[in-house]
Amino acid sequence: MISVVVPDTGPLISLGLVGRLDLIDRFNSQILITDAVKTELLEGRPSVPEREALAGWIAAGGNRLRIVETPSGSLLQRAFDLLKYVPEDRLDHERRKVRRELRNAGENSIRDLAEEMRGGLVGDTTGLVLFEDRRVRNMDFGPRVRRLSTWSFVLALEALGVIPSAEGLFDEIERAGRMASRIVFDRCGADAGDDFAESYDMTGLATRKRDDGDGSGGPR
Repeated sequence: MISVVVPDTGPLISLGLVGRLDLIDRFNSQILITDAVKTELLEGRPSVPEREALAGWIAAGGNRLRIVETPSGSLLQRAFDLLKYVPEDRLDHERRKVRRELRNAGENSIRDLAEEMRGGLVGDTTGLVLFEDRRVRNMDFGPRVRRLSTWSFVLALEALGVIPSAEGLFDEIERAGRMASRIVFDRCGADAGDDFAESYDMTGLATRKRDDGDGSGGPR
């Protein structure tokens, strides 16, 4: 049984861009987002079209969604806080500079969280990390965590019948202006299960699949 789901910045941007954050919501698990990932989503990318959807999704998460403080996230937030003292005509330049200098903050915060997860999952509890950045593949989350790329995640959802087509969903993401990584990566720790179906809410999917015919299964 998956007890926690940890999405990195990439999957949230990709799914938020096409209105499919519900694919993460359907896990019957706590969702952990690091503070750096939240900052990257809501402050580091102020003009992207998915920002409003992501902000609303985070705000609506309630007790099931928890923001985890990390050293990397604190550093990133301090850098963005200092931008309030920058003159308006230099703000865009300085914001880009912060993002460039701290471009790995989200992944580093995931690494910080990995330290906590290695000792925090016991008994029959397991975790799932969703990612697009290649660096996450080499992080050690311990034996009770499964790492899944966004592409492998949507392939699994297609196999479960949750979405009609992984290819169709990624085509929609690309049409929206994002070239999401199609890395196939699905790695389970020694004590992590390889099937998340029992932790996934399938309610209403049969009706939705009949109503949606574009391959993504998403709302229009």
